This record gives sequence, C-alpha cells and structure tokens, in this order.
Amino acid sequence: MTHIIRKRHCFSIFFCAIAALSIISCARTESQYFESMNTFMKVQCYGKHSAEAVSAAQKRITELETLLSVTKPESDIYRLNNAPSYPVSVSEETAHLISFSLDIAEKTGGAFNPCLYPVTSLWGFTQKNFRVPSAQEIASALPLTDFRRVKVSGTSLSAEKGMMLDMGAVGKGFAGDEAIKIMRKQGIRSALLDLGGNIQTIGGKPDGSPWSIGIKNPFGAEPLGTVSTRDEAVITSGGYERYFTGDDGRRYIHIFDGRTGFPVANEVVSATAVAGSGVLCDALSTSLFVMGAEKAAGFWRENPGFEFIIVTADKKLFLSGGLEARFTLNPDCADIEISIVRRNG
Repeated sequence: MTHIIRKRHCFSIFFCAIAALSIISCARTESQYFESMNTFMKVQCYGKHSAEAVSAAQKRITELETLLSVTKPESDIYRLNNAPSYPVSVSEETAHLISFSLDIAEKTGGAFNPCLYPVTSLWGFTQKNFRVPSAQEIASALPLTDFRRVKVSGTSLSAEKGMMLDMGAVGKGFAGDEAIKIMRKQGIRSALLDLGGNIQTIGGKPDGSPWSIGIKNPFGAEPLGTVSTRDEAVITSGGYERYFTGDDGRRYIHIFDGRTGFPVANEVVSATAVAGSGVLCDALSTSLFVMGAEKAAGFWRENPGFEFIIVTADKKLFLSGGLEARFTLNPDCADIEISIVRRNG
C-alpha cells in the first residue's frame, strides 16, 4: 500500500520576521487571503490605494491560473497538451512564459524542464493518485520530454504529438511578477506577497527598513534563518513539502530529474533563489535543486543576476557571496555548517 504524506506551506514561517509590523500603524494596510494555483496565497500591501491594489493583484493571479492550468479545459496549457495538431495559438502571456521556460531549460542543461508532464503524470503528482511507474512506462515517456522540440513563433506553438507542458514550476513566480506590476501602477511602494511559499516584495517595510524573510528549515519547525531584502523574490524548492512513500519504502519527491524520469535523489534538501524576478527565482530554485550543490555553485559563478542558499541532508548550508552580509542564521540552528561560495573560487 502506498503511503501518502502531504504538507502545506505555513505562512507563519515566512512571515516570522514581520511580526513587528503590528506596531506600524502610520500606513494604510490591506491584506487578502485567497486560494489559487492549487495553493494558499496572501497579498499584503501598504499605501493610499492598498485595497484597490490587492484586489487587482488577486484578479490578475486568477486570470493567469486560468491560462496556465494543466487541468482546466479552457486554459492555454490544456489546449496545447490536448491539441490534435499544431501549431496552436495561445495568449501573449502564455507564449512569453513558455519562451522563457525553454530558454532557462537550455541554459541549465535541462535541469529545469517545462516538458516533463508526460513523466510526472505517470507518478500521479498532479492528480494526487501516487504510484511508482514501471521502467518501461518511464522509458516510453522520456522521449516526449525533449524541450528542444517545442517551437514558439509569436503566439503560435508547435510540438511533437504526445508532448505535454506544465508551467507549475514557474507559474507562481510569473503571477507574482504580474501582480507586482499592477500594484506598482496603483502607487504601492511597500508590499509583501506569499504565493504558496513564494515570497516577493515591493520596496521595504513601511518604516523604510528591509524585509526579513524566513527560510524554511528542512530539519525543524523554526526558520533556518532570515534574508534581508528589498524589491526581490525569495523562492525555495524543497523535497519536504510534497512527496509520497512507495511500496518499496522509498520516499519520492515532486521535483524530477529529466534525464532519468525519476524524482531527484541527491544530497540537496532545499534550494533557494534570490533575485529581482519572481519567475527567474521560481525556475532557478528548481534548477539548483536538480543540479546538486557543486554544479549549482558552478552555474552561479557563470551566471550573474541571482543569489542562492542550498541546504544538504548532512546539514551543510551553501550560501552565495552576495548573501553573506544579508543572511542571518537562526541561533537555534547552530549545528548547521555554513560555506560561502565565491565567484573567484
């Protein structure tokens, strides 16, 4: 019998460092909790037009869910995945996101792959009907995950029959970026978005200080530490949130190695990306997890524009140089060994 273990993101671990906001009453505050993209979300902003900004942000996120869902028949992705022939016309947003995803897939050597749905669906993560597929099933599905076979021309997409896309690894980051654009147009200069654990910020706190974003601790309930940030996304991929235990007693996580068709089984337990772009962080957190600590460090050295935190099963934390002065380890996590990764060696 397959044992299923499900966990939900907990807002408290990510908002631990902003509890002090309760004493900041000079700015108008608006918060909204809602469910979208199969997760719970919170948008909190400060300013004169907070109510309008929060409502507009929620509306935009809901619109994007309708475009990007793999299960809703009216979505662009569903139509692509069930197209009798190609090319298929999609919205500008969908075409842009797919183009971005294919570019990241190329840059990461397939560590990020938006075309893994033929494989991941075999394991039942989308429908939550978990199972370990046979080696033959996986071997048959792997050729359908070659992202280089997907072509985008304007808003027209072509692929080979049987290929299927899934924007789940970038959808929330993209939605966060779009929501922030709308909120900025409303004049918002201070906001915090928690989109199912994906944290994105506008500016700093209302008092002008930077946000302190808690990093999930894979080994305990309290945050591992905090990152000081302004106008950035802080997005983590981890194998501790979504997984199941198969009949063989092994734990299978929801992050996949596109080369094997199996869930990733390396030393990494969480990978966090920090950058100005939510969609970039969403894609890179997955990519870094798949790469493993050593290859991830090499990728960072060759690709500026983001920072990272990687935690391994043996309680080692690898921190990119740009975060050295911005990361604070929780005193209760003194058993974590920190190594600073620098670009010159």
